[in-house]
Amino acid sequence: MSETTTTTPTIEARPRRKPNPKAPRQGVLHLAPEVRIDGCEEVALGFSPEQVKVEVLRCLQCKDPKCIDACPLHIDIKSFISLLGDGDFEAAFTKISEQNPFPGICGRVCQHELFCEKACLLGKKLEPVAIGTLERFVADRHRQANESSDTARESALTRGLKIALVGSGPASLIAAYDLIRKGYRVTVFEALHKLGGVLAYGIPNFRLPREILNEEIDRLRKMGVEFRTDFIVGRSASLEELFQAGYDAVFLGTGAGLPHLTGIPGENLVGVYTANEFLTRMNLMQAYQFPESDTPVRVGKRTVVVGGGNSAMDAARWARRFGSETTILFRRGRAELRARLEEIAHAEEEGVHFVFLAAPVRLFDDEKGALREMECIRMQLGERDESGRPSPVPLPGSEFRIPVDTVVMAIGQSPNPTVQQSTPQLETNRGKIVVDVGGRTSMSKVFAGGDVVRGGSTVIQAMRDGRTAAEAIDNALSEQQGKLVSNPARSATLPEPVANGSQHIVTKRLITPEIAWLEVEAPAVARHWKPGQFVIIRPTAESERMPLTIVDGDPAKRGGTIHLVVQAVGKTSGTTVALEPGQALADLLGPLGQPGTIENVGHVLCVAGGVGVAEVLPVARAFGRAGNFVTALCGARSAAQIILDAELRSAAQEVLWSTNDGSAGFPGTVVDLMHAWKAQQASPPGAVHVIGPVPMMRAAADVTRAWGVRTFASLNPIMVDGTGMCGGCRVTVGGRVRFACVDGPEFDAHDVDFEELTRRNRAYLEQECKVRAGLSSGIRKS
Repeated sequence: MSETTTTTPTIEARPRRKPNPKAPRQGVLHLAPEVRIDGCEEVALGFSPEQVKVEVLRCLQCKDPKCIDACPLHIDIKSFISLLGDGDFEAAFTKISEQNPFPGICGRVCQHELFCEKACLLGKKLEPVAIGTLERFVADRHRQANESSDTARESALTRGLKIALVGSGPASLIAAYDLIRKGYRVTVFEALHKLGGVLAYGIPNFRLPREILNEEIDRLRKMGVEFRTDFIVGRSASLEELFQAGYDAVFLGTGAGLPHLTGIPGENLVGVYTANEFLTRMNLMQAYQFPESDTPVRVGKRTVVVGGGNSAMDAARWARRFGSETTILFRRGRAELRARLEEIAHAEEEGVHFVFLAAPVRLFDDEKGALREMECIRMQLGERDESGRPSPVPLPGSEFRIPVDTVVMAIGQSPNPTVQQSTPQLETNRGKIVVDVGGRTSMSKVFAGGDVVRGGSTVIQAMRDGRTAAEAIDNALSEQQGKLVSNPARSATLPEPVANGSQHIVTKRLITPEIAWLEVEAPAVARHWKPGQFVIIRPTAESERMPLTIVDGDPAKRGGTIHLVVQAVGKTSGTTVALEPGQALADLLGPLGQPGTIENVGHVLCVAGGVGVAEVLPVARAFGRAGNFVTALCGARSAAQIILDAELRSAAQEVLWSTNDGSAGFPGTVVDLMHAWKAQQASPPGAVHVIGPVPMMRAAADVTRAWGVRTFASLNPIMVDGTGMCGGCRVTVGGRVRFACVDGPEFDAHDVDFEELTRRNRAYLEQECKVRAGLSSGIRKS
């Protein structure tokens, strides 16, 4: 191979440009509204090269540019605009990238009007320079010029110290960028199956195209950052285990993934969404493509979105793309809207209506339990509250009603609680992790930033937090580096408790033609699961997310395997049953949910119906190990549907079956069997655990209520993420809304609103039937 030599190109002197600050700020090109609402193409098209030439001349090239200090990342805005003016687009991209590796993302979603453009000196008398759109232009030109090239790694691993970043949102992504450039080995752990955090599940494609997001994240991968999806720190592994695995510091960027609810009557009706669930179904699971996408969404003829932030605008604009007559209901005035002015304008252009100074107080359903009407109350503005905005005050007697089919509650969210709940030594304040100015938490070598600290902010502020923490991590580890490297505990044989496996099917057996027992590689889950917990799986990359109870686990086999039982009742479950040994699940996340309540009460009755027998098996086994006498009462439609009988008999001291057709065991339902069994007992059991179809659990709870016996039901509501982020699995227990994926799945059966649970579980029955029949969904597709 011959050697090649490079020469430094000669930079020609360019004539000094004359600023033209009085030129009008250039208007961004957009898709026409009538084109937008027929698909999900990006709405804002950015500047043309001709517009860039005009806009850069508006920049005053201040001697003391305030825009740089105002930018949370301190991008050298003056220099990159000057390079743009020279026509050196790659140099402008390089200049931005010194501080920000995500100009394509930030050029689209950063609220520049609150930061750099607000500080622009030109904006004091005229309109500020369009810094954000220029940033986007630079990123897009770089992308176009390098479509066929592979960016070389920008960093060589030199230090050997390992950093774990929890969550793949903006705070963690920029921390990864800074730390990998400093020579650290960086791993990003993400609970969902796609990277980007709120950038992926919260922001629509028409604002942030997925190819932009994916390519800018891929830049980190090329630099050496390792990404692990389907891994939830706090469940798949604890913070302590991350340190045991050789990580020298941990950054928590888990975001604000716990949706707020208003608490008004009817909030759990079919057709009522949190913004997190609505947007997650749309953005992450691509429900707008249903039935090509397996995840559906309900958008009726009339939609009301409650809230005034960017999420409210995003949800409303999605609803318009389904042809829904859409209204944003906001309890304050127009001036108090928190959404970007650009997004408000886009919503109005696309036909979204606004009703100000009004708030919902009650939701009403029709005879089928579906949403049909909303009652609202007028508001007036009062004294300023802690947010700095005038507080909304209800006007007595001003109630009014509006018809509605779909409601999206976009009223904010709190930090995701998973890590905090699993790490009680971590200091928190109202769910937010407490940090100092450097992002340090109350735990040594644990740092945090972004929405898990702020409780909800902007993308660029989260990035600033990530950068601050990265600097603090570097400072802390640089002081201790020699000590860490020479530590004999940091050997090459360190255990790897954070491996999450290949998710291959190890063994499979068909229990019945439609029910399969699967053994799956899942080391992290196998080490941590407890009876009553579950996993979220996707059999293929196109499938929806589906919860399955963990039946058993073997931490020693192939590094760790778990056992799952799945019945083919729909497309996703049918695809799972069809998998064969050697094939892999696309995704597996867990263990999720709270373990079952296992106590020594003397005599425990476990009641199961249908495939619920699989869930009751590990619970029965655990009750037996706790010293109880365990009776299992199980129901099936016929003798051919009896499953896991031998396994149950090894776990329980007494096993009795009922069959609906009388072909085996007791003739009748399992609830009938409960009555017959109780008649033979001298005293009631100490506790009852019930799992199965919702009507069966409801009937069983009625029976045990009459017995006066404490009863726990393991519920099975529809789920999307399984981490508490979307709120789609909410159930009412004792008059209080709970999330089954984080508060359950086990609850006091006597307090569960089974009627509501039944309605919510049937929310997508129409879509499921259409998929089964192979019919068109009738929903507009991009």
